[in-house]
Amino acid sequence: MKYLLIFVPFIISSFCFGQFDNTIFNTYKPINPEDSSKLMIGFDNQNFLYNNEYFNNLNYGFTYIGFSFKPYLSYQAAPNLKLQAGWYFLKFSGRDEFSRSVPWFRCQYKFSKNIDLILGNIHGTVEHKLIEPLYSFARHFTNNPEQGIQFIGNFKHFEGDLWLNWEKFILQGDPFQEEFTLASTTKIKFYKPENKLQFSIPIQGMATHKGGQGNNNPDKLQTYFNTASGLELNYFPNTNQKKHFGTSNYFVSYYDASSTHIQYYSQGWGAFSNLNASFGKFDFMLTYWYSKHFIAPRGEVLLQSVSRKYGYWWEPEKQLCTAKIQFKQPVYRGINIAVRGETYYDLLRYNLDFSYSLFLVINGEFFLKKVDL
Repeated sequence: MKYLLIFVPFIISSFCFGQFDNTIFNTYKPINPEDSSKLMIGFDNQNFLYNNEYFNNLNYGFTYIGFSFKPYLSYQAAPNLKLQAGWYFLKFSGRDEFSRSVPWFRCQYKFSKNIDLILGNIHGTVEHKLIEPLYSFARHFTNNPEQGIQFIGNFKHFEGDLWLNWEKFILQGDPFQEEFTLASTTKIKFYKPENKLQFSIPIQGMATHKGGQGNNNPDKLQTYFNTASGLELNYFPNTNQKKHFGTSNYFVSYYDASSTHIQYYSQGWGAFSNLNASFGKFDFMLTYWYSKHFIAPRGEVLLQSVSRKYGYWWEPEKQLCTAKIQFKQPVYRGINIAVRGETYYDLLRYNLDFSYSLFLVINGEFFLKKVDL
């Protein structure tokens, strides 16, 4: 019976997309050669209420209320090169100070017809399109902006995102370890954009590292690998693509490559299947998750086998069903609002966790003048 529960979702989900729709947060724009010599001023603003009511032994509930704001200048120095510089602010309601206030810089170079190279602050968090077991949505608010190096490729039958997010840099003698994430998301597409039925193979991989040489931190080096691969099928009844039904099914793995293991489990796996549907302004998603001894340092805690709440608590086997609904509405040009509700039900421990959220995202970019070098 247990193995039937694992594989039934793979069978029934053949009717119906991998990640929940987070496109409201996307900021990536391809370089337009016609914008050469243009100096622009812009801003990105995200206002959020994100409340998680958790009643499990894995993680505490939390509420994020606040905003992020990023003003910037943008200059396209050449047909294939754009420079952007500004400042990123993150403010949580209930605190007088900014939780994050950092300079922000991006160099975007059109490496070839189909590949962009990005240096500095990369397009990160939910824009990577990682599945929930590998990347928690909450990190969009606590780990922005990401910085490092990124390649974004978009071909006829292939799209990919390869990046290095350098999270903590060390100098010799520092009392802490360096931290970085090296990861990629890839989709091999067996369809044309106009096809109603679209079949693809998604492949995702992530390596997280904490360690380095020359620091004065006695903690053990930690290196973990996570992978996810599977099948994705989407059906669009009409050409405007505002309505669709889809499914994605992944086999997910975990491996501890540290020289000294400090985690309770050194390897594990999971099966992640979901049904997804969009009807204009509404998105729906049903997910089934089964895993054994699974750990992903950047993943959603509720899908893990180890607790961040209690150091002595482990859940070697996991079976969860999740349901998500979202209403999104363009308010005006560059202004979007979304309301979301999510539930997580543990089939083994009979536990229900839920969250609800409200997002108002405002983006704008305005022409100042032409500056020829």
